[in-house]
Formats: sequence, C-alpha cells, structure tokens
Amino acid sequence: MLRTVIIDDDHLSRTILKKTFEKCFENVILEGEADSVASGLELINRVNPNLVFLDIKLPDGTGFDLIEKLGNTDFKLIFTTAYSEYAIKAFKYSAFDYIVKPIVPDDIKASLNRINQVSSASTLPRVRAMRDNLFGSSEEANATIALPELNGFSIVRIDDIERCEGERNYSRIFFKDGTETLVSRTLMEFENLLAHHGFCRIHRSHLINLKNVVRYLKSGGGMVEMRSGEMLKVSSKYKDELLNRLLHNRL
Repeated sequence: MLRTVIIDDDHLSRTILKKTFEKCFENVILEGEADSVASGLELINRVNPNLVFLDIKLPDGTGFDLIEKLGNTDFKLIFTTAYSEYAIKAFKYSAFDYIVKPIVPDDIKASLNRINQVSSASTLPRVRAMRDNLFGSSEEANATIALPELNGFSIVRIDDIERCEGERNYSRIFFKDGTETLVSRTLMEFENLLAHHGFCRIHRSHLINLKNVVRYLKSGGGMVEMRSGEMLKVSSKYKDELLNRLLHNRL
C-alpha cells in the first residue's frame, strides 16, 4: 500500500488527484491533505507517508522549502507544477516524476504506473539540484544533473562531464577525472538537457563539452581532440554548428 499525502493549495488539483486514486488505484491510501509549507510539514511528520504529491509554489513558500526543512527523507516524491514546458527540463535533470497542471486523470495514472521508477533515495540533494536548474544556480559551474543508477541516482556537476557517447538506448558518460558510467538515457535526451550548458553534438554517437576541446583538426573530414587526449570524428552534418560555436566562443 502507498500511504499518500497531497500538498497543494489548488483545491481542484487535490480533488482530481483524490478521485483518480479512489477510482483507479486501490493501493493508494490517502492519509491527508495540506495547502501550505507549514501544514505540509505537520502532515508529513504526523503520518509518515511513502508517497507525496507536492506543488512547487505554495502560499508560504515553495515545495523546495518544505523538503529543506524536512532534511533527508525516505518517501517517493511526485511534483505537481504549472511551470511551462521549457522548465520541465529541471525535473528531468533531477530525475523526479511530475504532473503538469491543469491536472488530468490520465497524467495521474501514467505517473502512478511509473511509481516503481521514482526513487525515494537522496531526495534532498536531488531537490537542490532541481531548484538550481529551475531558478538558476549562483554559478554556472555549480549546475548539476541526476544520473540514474541501478540502486538510485548520483548527482554530478555538469561541468565535470567531458563527453557523452551513445550506445543505442543508453549513453556512456565520460568525466574529466577519467571515470565513466553507463546511463539508461538516449544521447538525444542528453543533447536536449545539456545544449544550454556548452555541449554540442558532433556525431550521431558523440556529444561533447566544448569547454574540454583543445584542438580541431581538418584531417579525416574533421576531428576534435578532447582535454583527455581522446580524438573524436566530426560528422559533416554537425560540422558547421561546431565550428560556428568554437570560432565565436558560443560555449
């Protein structure tokens, strides 16, 4: 059974969530509702839920404030949000599930059917990562991304990634310190997430951090040398964009 609470100041959203639970999910037991950070804190501490639906914007603060006050938590977290589509990248960066308002039953069903993929581990650092990516970190170098692992997620600094290499439905992430990890996300997903952080697609299999390019070579149709010493082929499809960004310092 999923002991569930809803923390959202929108009465209609709470009503739609409750009715969907009642009609479609016998394993979801609603333990209570709250409409603010203060009442949400009291509710969570009192009922100890294992699933929380949390709005980002609340009358007395944000959902981020609530998680900060709780500290490390062990419940699964699904955000409800009215933020526009471009900001949804922040949720993907941080590996949280979310429902976009106005809430409709089909979105709730899809989210609950994915519940086993929603991690309850390391909630606080992932919330901080999402907050930074949504509202902006004080320094670009502090921007982070959550990478799915077998038993949860790891939070890494985007600036520490040298490049990503596509392997069908997976991507291998190479870090500046020489380590690497295989992640169950496509290269296109990483391209969409990292394009505004100085990453550039140079080949169907390669996405690179332009800050780590030390040399471009014309030989072989185009090659880049990375700071690690790795030599990578540049596809003709991506060459113009790469050269434009390198020559005009559009990192």
